[in-house]
Amino acid sequence: MRIARNAIKRRLKLKVEEVRIEDPILKKYGMAFVTLETSMGDRYELRGCIGYVEAVAPIGEVVEKAAVAAAFSDPRFPPVRRDEIDELIVEVTVLTKPQVLEVEDRRSLPEVVKVGEDGLIVEKGITYSGLLLPQVATEYCWDSETFLGETCIKAGLMPDCWLDKSVKIKKFQGVIFRESEPEGDVKFLRPSDVRCKLEELIG
Repeated sequence: MRIARNAIKRRLKLKVEEVRIEDPILKKYGMAFVTLETSMGDRYELRGCIGYVEAVAPIGEVVEKAAVAAAFSDPRFPPVRRDEIDELIVEVTVLTKPQVLEVEDRRSLPEVVKVGEDGLIVEKGITYSGLLLPQVATEYCWDSETFLGETCIKAGLMPDCWLDKSVKIKKFQGVIFRESEPEGDVKFLRPSDVRCKLEELIG
């Protein structure tokens, strides 16, 4: 979390308290996504999310690059401004290696997707690709079929594209590290720990 937040601060030319983190795990090659949300009292709004599903560098370096990309290169949002940093919640999801889902009957795919555990990647050729993190399905109260459909949409395809054998479906797992508030304590979460937004609305 320090690596991610400090990387954003450096790009904004803000003062950074340099902390030397000596952990051999950070030197292992791995995959991660960094999600930024704007804290708005009792709710949060997405501000950026970028990551890597290939182990192209040590995990510490991957988190640093993903944090900068989420803050300044997510095409859905303008770059993060200096006056926003104190309102940002940083979340880091460390991923397992994606595995291709192989089933004889495509209609049985929802049976092998576990909501609250799996994230999904949908790919068709080199043109279409979409990824949704494991916690997204839990947050939006989706069942596995809806999750597959929403990932197809994220890839720019029709929601039933997962029935097409030319479409590659992959799943992966992840663990989540999330600030309780901007620069606050860090919580360790599993995707199943994320509360459904509908449950929050109805209490």
